Amino acid sequence: MIGASMLKKILAASALAIGISAVGVAPASADDIYDNIFTTESTEHYVSVFDPTAYGARSQDPLILSPYGTSQPIWCFSFHGQGSCWQIAPSGAEHMLESVSIPTGSSAGSSRGLAVYNPFSVR
Repeated sequence: MIGASMLKKILAASALAIGISAVGVAPASADDIYDNIFTTESTEHYVSVFDPTAYGARSQDPLILSPYGTSQPIWCFSFHGQGSCWQIAPSGAEHMLESVSIPTGSSAGSSRGLAVYNPFSVR
């Protein structure tokens, strides 16, 4: 049977070991998400709402409403149907893209995606 004194020593040693190992671990950086298999550069899949092809040849592609159109990189993260997209501004800030589904026909499944640049939401 372990006494109270011995239990305190075991807990103290465990806490010390966890603390030491935590110091040796490098902190995660924001760049790590770009090395993730669930993150993809998706700029080519979007078309600006101001691009005439958005309503012709590229009418199946999702739209983007952004001050940069598709001239700045768009990245998306997706895992099990959950995810988010953001656009990198010229300053390097990563602004979230809010997703809107626009109905395009009479059936429930007929819709087109619209990504709206949010200047107040930085990832």
